[in-house]
Amino acid sequence: MRRKAFSLVEVMVALAILSITILILSYFGSSFTLTRNAQIDTQAQAFARSYFDTLRARWSTRAAFAAGTPPSVALPSGFSNLTIATEDVQTIGTQVVLRRVTLQFTGPQNRPYRFTTEVVHPPQ
Repeated sequence: MRRKAFSLVEVMVALAILSITILILSYFGSSFTLTRNAQIDTQAQAFARSYFDTLRARWSTRAAFAAGTPPSVALPSGFSNLTIATEDVQTIGTQVVLRRVTLQFTGPQNRPYRFTTEVVHPPQ
């Protein structure tokens, strides 16, 4: 006698194998996405840290700090819409002694980033 159909056990085994395969592939797919997002976040943080280091080096003299001009830099590829805002946080008389600088930009996949630091007036 010849069989023309699959048995219930064969169908169940095939479905189990297919389910496990889909589960594994979705796990790897989501881990690749999380890894890529972590790389983008790290790149954004490295850019902000580098910018703030450049800013502190530029404002290391009293005259440069008083001028309050932030350095202009290019964003890494894939990032856009850089906005640099400075705010005088604390003054003594007419002299600014503490300034806040905020970087805002957009990363890949339109993720917004915002980093803030404060720079104190250099000593005499």
